[in-house]
Amino acid sequence: MFAPKYLELPPGAIGDVTGNASRATKELVALWLLHVCSTGGGFGVRTGKSLKLVEISILPKADEPKRQEARVVLEMPVTEDMLNLGGNVHGACITYLIDICSTLPIIALLHAQGGSGDPGVSQQIDTIFHAPASLGDELKLITTSTTVGGRTTSARIDLWDTTHRRLVASGTQGKMEASKSKL
Repeated sequence: MFAPKYLELPPGAIGDVTGNASRATKELVALWLLHVCSTGGGFGVRTGKSLKLVEISILPKADEPKRQEARVVLEMPVTEDMLNLGGNVHGACITYLIDICSTLPIIALLHAQGGSGDPGVSQQIDTIFHAPASLGDELKLITTSTTVGGRTTSARIDLWDTTHRRLVASGTQGKMEASKSKL
C-alpha cells in the first residue's frame, strides 16, 4: 500500500460510503484523501477537509462491458475560503478539486484490480468552467476513471452545484508513473 502507515482512518470514516467497492478499496481511497487533504498546513487543506466521500463503485464500462471503470462521488459545501473576490468559487480552487478528486477513481480501480493503488503523478489537467457556484451552495463531484494502463492513467470529473442544479465545471486529468530518482 502506498498510503502513509502513520495515518489511521477515524472510526466510521467509510461507514456511510455506498457503492460496491470492497471495504479495503474504500479504506485505501479514504486514507489517501485523508493524507492529501489533512497533512500539514499546505495549499487547499481546509478545502480538502470539507470533502465527503459518498460512493465508491467498480462497474463495467458502458462502451466496453468486458472492462471496468471506477466511479467516486463526493459532496461538499462551498465555504468562504474557496471564493474569489467576486464571491464565486475561484478557478484555482476548482482545478485543485479536479486534481485531488479525479485521482480517487484511479486509486480505486488500480486497487480493485490487485495493484497497490498508487496513482502516480499529474501529467496534465484540463478544466472547463460552465457556471459559478457561491457561498453556501452544495457541490457534488462525480469522477470516473477513463483509462488505467501500465504507465499512464486518466479520469474525468463533473462538479455539480446541487443547490441550483447546474454544472459548474468539468475536467480531465492524465497521470503517469513517477520517475525514480537518479540520485
